[in-house]
Amino acid sequence: MSCSNCFNGCAEIVSDQCVRYTGIDVPVLGIKTGDSLSYVEQALIEFLTSTLNGTGIKLEINPQIICEIVSKNLVACEDLTLPNVISAIIKAVCELDVRVTALEEDFAALEGPYTIGCLTGVTSTSGTHAILQAVITKLCAHIVDFNAFVLDVETNYVKKSELCALVAACTPPAPPVLYKDRMVPFTVVEYYGTISGNFDGTGAGLGAWDKIYLCNGNNGTPDKRGRVGVGVTTGVGSTPSMGGGPLSPTVDPAVAGNPAYTLLGTQGTNSIVLSPAQIPSHTHSASAVSTPNDPGHKHSLIPNTYAGNDGRGTGVSPSGTDVFNWETGKVRVDVVDTALTGITVDTTVTVAPTGGGLSHPNFQPGLGCYYIMYIP
Repeated sequence: MSCSNCFNGCAEIVSDQCVRYTGIDVPVLGIKTGDSLSYVEQALIEFLTSTLNGTGIKLEINPQIICEIVSKNLVACEDLTLPNVISAIIKAVCELDVRVTALEEDFAALEGPYTIGCLTGVTSTSGTHAILQAVITKLCAHIVDFNAFVLDVETNYVKKSELCALVAACTPPAPPVLYKDRMVPFTVVEYYGTISGNFDGTGAGLGAWDKIYLCNGNNGTPDKRGRVGVGVTTGVGSTPSMGGGPLSPTVDPAVAGNPAYTLLGTQGTNSIVLSPAQIPSHTHSASAVSTPNDPGHKHSLIPNTYAGNDGRGTGVSPSGTDVFNWETGKVRVDVVDTALTGITVDTTVTVAPTGGGLSHPNFQPGLGCYYIMYIP
């Protein structure tokens, strides 16, 4: 049967199941309005129990401030409850105790006899503190000396790695390499390199080629283009100032046919036309018809006294000299003096001229180069 309240008409009277909680919600206890009294009682009992045993106390600790020795003793994947944290701290303390005990043993060993060496003011049985202080004192003294040494080294010495730079800084820069320093002044030499970038438009040298000039007639240079040098033959006789003996007849300008070479004087040409006088003596052969011998001839007079009755007159024999009569058969010969014809034949022979009068090359085999000169 149903009852209008928990105490009327009920088969069983269980007050904590009929009474409802009407207070405010308490999330920390898990209680909210409308819960039965039995549920509220159970929640309070569990909360008090967890508080008493610490399982219900959850700590909010920043993990970054938990040292490694405590952190490694916490149970992984569990909340930071008070028992867990206390257990981890206890384990960490115990571990530290083991370490401290080991250190104490080590410290006890430090109190044993020392070999003091260069230390002063202590003995081999002096305590660790005294020995350590003596070491510090000695070290500080050495540090002072070392600092003085370092100051001296830094002041008066340089590092090996810095030596080259410092020497270079103190050494004046090397003068530029100039090709003129390798040449004799006013001496023409052959040059087979490039002129682009090394010489300007007049032939003057640039940069390392300063004071060196192309021998093109500019800048006080001789014009060596297309010419070779020949020794001067004038003013260089056997004088005390010039030295040397008499000139050879093959080059002496006093000998006909030898040119006179003066300083910067020019002679010669690339081609020559020979004159008739310069052509070697020679003959031409020719043949002509011999002068004919005129033997002469005879003239005959044939009179008409022997004309016959048969009407045949005189005639001339086949020889052309005998005249005969056809009736009598007599021959009459009239001979005149032999005479020449006076015919003459010109036997003069004329030889036709040959040759075109052109010049012939007059240069030796050569190799093209630039000529350069150093002029101070």
